[in-house]
Amino acid sequence: MHCRLLVALALGVVRLLGQALSGHITTDDGMPLPAASVMALHCGESVSLPIPLDQNGGFRLERNDGGKDCSIWVNSPGYRPSGTAISNLPRSPRIPAIVLYRLGKSHGESISASHLMAPPEAKRHYHAAMRELQRHDGPEPVAVDEHLRAAVEAFPGYAQAWFEIGRLRLAGGEPEGALQALQRAVEADPWFVSPYEPLILLLRAAGKPDAAATACQGLRRINSRLPADCGMR
Repeated sequence: MHCRLLVALALGVVRLLGQALSGHITTDDGMPLPAASVMALHCGESVSLPIPLDQNGGFRLERNDGGKDCSIWVNSPGYRPSGTAISNLPRSPRIPAIVLYRLGKSHGESISASHLMAPPEAKRHYHAAMRELQRHDGPEPVAVDEHLRAAVEAFPGYAQAWFEIGRLRLAGGEPEGALQALQRAVEADPWFVSPYEPLILLLRAAGKPDAAATACQGLRRINSRLPADCGMR
């Protein structure tokens, strides 16, 4: 569903000289990979070799140690563990080897390509907002909203930040504000899947079936296997 979205992400797996492999691990919320992340190569039942990760989530395998029976796995604080077989590593240099999904989020969410295009100031505020969210288990602090607002002011096309604003508004019982933010997210990046479901539901609840149908059509462009009502009756 989100292969088209991932094409816009930073360096993925590329085949290097001989059997060497290099690649990149990324997170679905755009946060830098936590320093405590651990990556390992598993071959068969007995082999488990650590693979160094740099601060940007990059890795390099000097050789392919076992073909079809080998896989790589990543454990990172705050994210679901994830892995993939060596044989399934993408060949495109623009697709990451593994996308880690933040705990508490649905598995289908991804990162917007607009995150890569955002200027440093906008990214700084977005990352600050995400750090605040990770530090608090209860209601989101005011600083989260302030940072996200600053992010979209610095870069109005920041779909990822608009989506987070929409989630904050929805959690705070502000459906109109959530609706506006989610609409901005979809307008900024029509291939960003995360805003569509809450947007469609809010539009239907607001008595706007035509707008909801249009949003559903946008979601079905991403995943044509969805039913005509996008599975949300």
